[in-house]
Amino acid sequence: MFSMQQRKENLQRAQARVFDVLVVGGGITGACAARDAARRGLSTAIVEKNDWAFGTSSRSSKLVHGGLRYLELFDFKLVFEACRERRRLLHNAPHVVWPQSFIFPVYKGDKNPLFMIAAGLWLYDILALFRNVQNHQLHGSRRILEVEPELDRERLKGGGQFYDCSTDDARLTLSHLQSAHLEGACCLSYVRVVDFLRRGDHVCGVRARDEVGGSEFDIEARVVLNCTGPWTDHICRLDDPGAAPKLRPTKGAHVVVPWRRVKAYNAMPILSPADKRMLFVIPWRDFTIIGTTDTDYEGDYDDIHASCEDVDYILEAANRALPRAQLTYDDVLSTYAGLRPLVVEGGGRDVKESQVSREHSIYESHSGLISIAGGKLTTARSMAQELVDLAARRLAERHGVAGVARCTTKKAPVFGSGDVDFPKRLERLAREIRLDDDVIARLQLLGTGALRVLDMLAGEPALARRLGEGIPYIEAQVVYAAREEMVVGLSDFMVRRSFVFYDDRDQGLGCAARVAELLGGELGWDEAERGRQLEEYRRVVELSRAYRGS
Repeated sequence: MFSMQQRKENLQRAQARVFDVLVVGGGITGACAARDAARRGLSTAIVEKNDWAFGTSSRSSKLVHGGLRYLELFDFKLVFEACRERRRLLHNAPHVVWPQSFIFPVYKGDKNPLFMIAAGLWLYDILALFRNVQNHQLHGSRRILEVEPELDRERLKGGGQFYDCSTDDARLTLSHLQSAHLEGACCLSYVRVVDFLRRGDHVCGVRARDEVGGSEFDIEARVVLNCTGPWTDHICRLDDPGAAPKLRPTKGAHVVVPWRRVKAYNAMPILSPADKRMLFVIPWRDFTIIGTTDTDYEGDYDDIHASCEDVDYILEAANRALPRAQLTYDDVLSTYAGLRPLVVEGGGRDVKESQVSREHSIYESHSGLISIAGGKLTTARSMAQELVDLAARRLAERHGVAGVARCTTKKAPVFGSGDVDFPKRLERLAREIRLDDDVIARLQLLGTGALRVLDMLAGEPALARRLGEGIPYIEAQVVYAAREEMVVGLSDFMVRRSFVFYDDRDQGLGCAARVAELLGGELGWDEAERGRQLEEYRRVVELSRAYRGS
């Protein structure tokens, strides 16, 4: 079980041994690194100061993509790597990564005419070694309008159709962590690193604080990997107060609107009329994600949100590309924002934010702390492979840990993956107990974990109740999240184990008390703790709505 009880056991386990590898940071890169190290037979621990995927890894555009726009930057190496990793994710995580068709519209007056877009799409297929879901196609304006009738008819010249993938980014991260747990890693959320332990001049672990219980304790490790994304410089300064900055973090904000207000049948790149930057319109179930911005950020990393300037910028771009929509603040269901941990090299302040490379870099301090920064959600597995390769070399050189196995994650399915026929079998079983189609669609994101939910319903049929009218989640999913997905707080379920925060009109405030009651029954919350959890979630919702009053 990957539960609160398991977390308590892991707190004891973390203090009772010296690990080969300690990963700091529970986003997608840290999750992939912990899984990779554990699969190689290395004793591994991973700590995260908040919930899994709390930061950047749950605030993306929900895409696993090769990065078509990086072709403009001539970043062919990154695009090749991302296309390769996209293909692997389709095979290894089919329940949380699925094909997504894109339409690339071309308008009169665009800086890149249709023949250049065609050349770019050919190059995209070549870099994918023609192993994409489908190769691209070019269409005239009539055909483009048949599939996307909401586009600007007056300016449209034609366009291309190509394929990338969509994902549930938080659940993709969680699936890697559940895999790491099953493969022997000691996984601890809500554990903050407050200092480093040293033996002579070398880092040999961390001083950590349990953010739930409040106690401090030591975790010893031969090698420490810093996978904290935007917080990389903060951790590096704990190691060396004089460490030079490694990051240029930029903010990416998104808005979520009902699908019926946009009616995008395919994902689409769109250009901002303000600065010609590329954004995306992405259909996601019954709603549409539009984003992202790309602006330098120097505020509180733990309090990041979409500003009114961000929302205005996004809505202006959407209304330019889809003139029938005429979106306003009243159409916005929710907003969210995260930080990209972009590396400084080549990204000085004289370089435009969107031009900064998405490549990653690995740094090693004099004390032996190994940090990784940059990269993309799509390339996290290959980044982790490179990182753990380096850790294995240092273990051999400094600690005599020889014979570490090579990476085996390339073809390793993550937790929840079933065989090709599994989605149909799951749908059949869910229909037998008369679950609604929209509930089944959300259940399928759990992969094989959904069978545990169905097992609960066999013993407790009352848990088949919806959390609220129009909310496609049932009470059994809340109980499952507490028992199998290491939920620690109410926001963990509302924001990262489900999409209630994003796609419900009142962002789940109407069902939050019932969810807190269900979680409290599993996690032992008294009335005061339930009240505290509700108040904390209200603050999360208020932050999402801050743009209205900013």
